[in-house]
Amino acid sequence: MRNRVIIVALSLCALLAASCHRHEDRVMAQVYYHKLYESEILQNMPTGLSPADSIAMVNDFIDKWVKEQLILHEAEKNLSPIEKNFDKQIDQYRNNLLVNAYFDKLVAQSDTFNVTDEELEAFMKSFDKRYTIEKEIVKVNYVKLLKNSPLLEVVKGILFDDARRAEEKESLAILLGDSIEYLLDDDTWLYLDDIQNEVSFDFTQEAVSGKTKYVEKEIGDYHYLLVVLDYKNQRSVSETNEEKAAARMMLLNQKRQRYLKQHVDELYQKALKSGSVTQ
Repeated sequence: MRNRVIIVALSLCALLAASCHRHEDRVMAQVYYHKLYESEILQNMPTGLSPADSIAMVNDFIDKWVKEQLILHEAEKNLSPIEKNFDKQIDQYRNNLLVNAYFDKLVAQSDTFNVTDEELEAFMKSFDKRYTIEKEIVKVNYVKLLKNSPLLEVVKGILFDDARRAEEKESLAILLGDSIEYLLDDDTWLYLDDIQNEVSFDFTQEAVSGKTKYVEKEIGDYHYLLVVLDYKNQRSVSETNEEKAAARMMLLNQKRQRYLKQHVDELYQKALKSGSVTQ
């Protein structure tokens, strides 16, 4: 049978499958011998999207799937058996997952991970957390897309609407998937100049205005959508509280690492004494 690439057009009924009755799982796209079924698409679709947003998301999903299958096909065809042998990497990845799962279970079973107020205060003083910062900080949402991306208008409609952005944040993250770059965190303070370097343009004027601002720029092959949520040029009480939470997390992580290291050392010594390990 001849190798072929087939992309099947999606009907509105497929997009709005909840209101349609299907008797079989239809093939919506095919690349050589690999098939993408309707059920695979639907299980990755968030609820609550408009028909137009659903169409954009499904088309983007299919496009990414088709391109991935084409690349995988070429890789399989052009790489030698030795180049395609990832047994060692797979074994190492599985080992890492097992170790991490075991460590998580050990930590979950322990009640020793507490940080007192005294420990927290001493830790913060050691890092001189009482001084004002010298750099401006902002809270932003931004998305970087190719300038001809079919998602542009859909994403802009959600991102530049306060109510929709709040209600559809999870749907927006799913819609963006593995897009070039995006940040949808409303709570984290970031250095203004770091973000400006990331997005490749200066939005200081919008940031210092003190109001939510929507910024849209097209630079080279990319289209940027940015929402300035908040701006400050020195520390405040709320920031100090955020720092305390971050410092507490750092202390907990340090205690976790010490606990796990002690456990591994004890396990090692026990194995040496029992003869389970020879070196």
